[in-house]
Amino acid sequence: MSAHSIRKSRTTGSLAATSVAVLALLFGTSAPATALATPANPPGLPPAVDKVAYAALGDSYAAGFGGGDYDPFDPCAQSPNGYAAQLASDPGNVHVALRGCTGADTDDVLAQLGGLDHRTRFVTLTVGANDLGLDAVTEACLGGPSAACTEAIAAAGFIAQNVLPGDLAVTLAAVRTAAPRATVAVTGYPHLLEPIVPGAAEVNAGVDVLNSVIAGVVGSAPGFVYVDVVGTFQGHGIGSADPWIASPPDFDAFHPNPAGYTAYADAIRAVR
Repeated sequence: MSAHSIRKSRTTGSLAATSVAVLALLFGTSAPATALATPANPPGLPPAVDKVAYAALGDSYAAGFGGGDYDPFDPCAQSPNGYAAQLASDPGNVHVALRGCTGADTDDVLAQLGGLDHRTRFVTLTVGANDLGLDAVTEACLGGPSAACTEAIAAAGFIAQNVLPGDLAVTLAAVRTAAPRATVAVTGYPHLLEPIVPGAAEVNAGVDVLNSVIAGVVGSAPGFVYVDVVGTFQGHGIGSADPWIASPPDFDAFHPNPAGYTAYADAIRAVR
């Protein structure tokens, strides 16, 4: 089995899938399955057009999953409260295409590039959690270390070292080809759990591995900038007095809530 096949077999979807698995284990509830598509812009924003000045690409974080107010007919579960929608609503922003889709990995981003060209000036991208299998790490480690947790971390580490850097580099190259003049802000992921939560050290260490890979690949790509949000979210993980991450039993658990996405948007604005 190739390294690419190993990644695909170990990746179960998105961080949304994490909430599905964890809720099934802990609360006996169910959540909607994820689906991939090229979405339209969320309600309240202009419809996507052929000319794209600002494009938001990536996974459930790019879609704004966790932000609420979803269109029930949108398979990507985009939220008008997500960071992409907030940035698109900034004064002077026209010709926007918000393509983030819950469940997307680096391969899926390649299908989100339609309409980007030399006129595109700014692109945001959040991707990698699904490639690394962060959902499996969170599911296995939530509640504390275990044999399953150790195995999930080892699998994620293998993917991080042997698969993700190449896949992400290919994706970034495709974005650059599609939008040769754009500044591209590639975000990392926040720590999900406060230290007081059992399993926090293991889950957050998995996030750190993922972020280090993303930052390393982005640092080698001219015209790309890495946006670190770990410090931004410090003290606002699940288990804090003021969490910016949705927690069980919410079906969109382990994703930023509207306050968290505002923090994301502000962090991106700082590098724009």
